[in-house]
Amino acid sequence: MSITSYAQSHRGVVREINEDALVELPQHNVWVVADGMGGHAAGDYASQLVVDVLKRHLDSVGSGNVNCNVIIAALEDANTQLYQHSQENMDGKTMGSTAVVLFLHEQSYYFVWVGDSRGYLLRRDRLEQQTRDHSQVNELVDEGVITEEQAAVHPLSNVITRAVGVAPEVQPEVMQGKLQDKDVFLLCSDGLTGEVSDLEIESSLSPLNIIDAGMALMHSALVRGAKDNVTCILVKNNENHVQETNQCDQGDKTVPLF
Repeated sequence: MSITSYAQSHRGVVREINEDALVELPQHNVWVVADGMGGHAAGDYASQLVVDVLKRHLDSVGSGNVNCNVIIAALEDANTQLYQHSQENMDGKTMGSTAVVLFLHEQSYYFVWVGDSRGYLLRRDRLEQQTRDHSQVNELVDEGVITEEQAAVHPLSNVITRAVGVAPEVQPEVMQGKLQDKDVFLLCSDGLTGEVSDLEIESSLSPLNIIDAGMALMHSALVRGAKDNVTCILVKNNENHVQETNQCDQGDKTVPLF
């Protein structure tokens, strides 16, 4: 497996601080984007803690021993630490972070996520969202109350139903797919998707190398006013020729709904 990646984060045009965080862990074939909530000294603390705890957990098991259960345990640990911190040091004020994790193992890719930071796959010039936002509007779509088109402009589109650190327990979601040569993955906070449509993202990614594509995406978000922090990681699989095994036995404006 030969993997290249490109990551960047910007506070945006409006926000005074960057409450997003990211980490690239190519030694574990893991990449992470986290989007903090809670304002100064809370949101940035939360997102950084998430990526730090993930890195510590993965380093502790060592390269070659990472699987989705390790990633989930790390998110649960981060959840416990953040929740206790808010209860003990912030008078119970809500603070937390979304998180989206990409894990590549042999012939499979896995997304593990909480909240509305997203994971996409570009394959043969076609972009598809792999994660599903943990949001109130998506629950309304699932219940048949509103359509996907209505959800995109719904006034509650910024209300999420899951986040790391806002409740005593957290429920990460996992999806798995088969990895193919030349797959390009995008992990991003909602600061990107709030300014740039999926069709525009697809157009930016298709003709360019991942560094040019990443710079184009950031430029598009910033020239449109970037009302939120903008963070994205692009990961490209350059070759894939190893046997498949399953490592996952897993039978701002963002407002948490809690």
